[in-house]
Amino acid sequence: MNGRAVALSLKGIVKRFNQTNVLDGVYLDVKQGEIVALLGPSGCGKSTLLRCATWLELPDDGFIEVNGEPFGRRQSGAGVVTHQSRREIDRMRPRIGLVFQQFNLWPHMSALENVVRAQCVVLRRTRADAERRANALLARLGLGAFAQRPVHALSGGQRQRVAIARALAMDPAVMLFDEPTSALDPELVGEVLDLLKSLAAQGTTMLVVTHSVSFAAALADRIAFMDGGRIVEEGAPAELLSTPRTPRLRAFLEHAAPERLTRLDVQPA
Repeated sequence: MNGRAVALSLKGIVKRFNQTNVLDGVYLDVKQGEIVALLGPSGCGKSTLLRCATWLELPDDGFIEVNGEPFGRRQSGAGVVTHQSRREIDRMRPRIGLVFQQFNLWPHMSALENVVRAQCVVLRRTRADAERRANALLARLGLGAFAQRPVHALSGGQRQRVAIARALAMDPAVMLFDEPTSALDPELVGEVLDLLKSLAAQGTTMLVVTHSVSFAAALADRIAFMDGGRIVEEGAPAELLSTPRTPRLRAFLEHAAPERLTRLDVQPA
């Protein structure tokens, strides 16, 4: 991993709501082909960080780079900060694929149309090219037989796969997942884990937000533990979870003790 370029760089990200710092200076790099799990308790700022990384929420401070290119705002050599235009932001945003907790699909449209529409509107692909890309992705994700089915008629696991196909269709530099197992029945968690591992095997760069210790341990190359709007500790899963350095992470893991027993039966990625 050390020799790989950085796909997503977050530098000093700050976000305030009602004078409260929800994000209080977050620094995080995700290298090309790496899977980073962002672990932490509910309310610590994990989902807000993903929304800031995609400029769906405007950070109050800090800088974002995608494959070395500034996104949202930039700083000159003289220290002058300028904001990108809406056109520049719209050009950059497809490079970061975001799969929401609730998927945010168009329920009345088919699975195929959900994957095709953004390609045509945002990337200006022809309908034929967009359909070829969509059909290939749906087949790759095990949904080839469901391409024409309305999204409202699909299961939760199938809807999630459509959302992933839609994000991948934009050819992003990095994929962001916001609690990918939270909206699913427990028996589908293993299926999601297998799916994300298969994407990783194909070189997909991922930042995955989760509060599940076992899921993070089984999937990630690296875990970043977040609390109080900051990343307080990060490292390889085996080391970080077995010998936490900070009192806050130790307390979090003690609270998750039953799940940690489950984690021992899961082979790390």
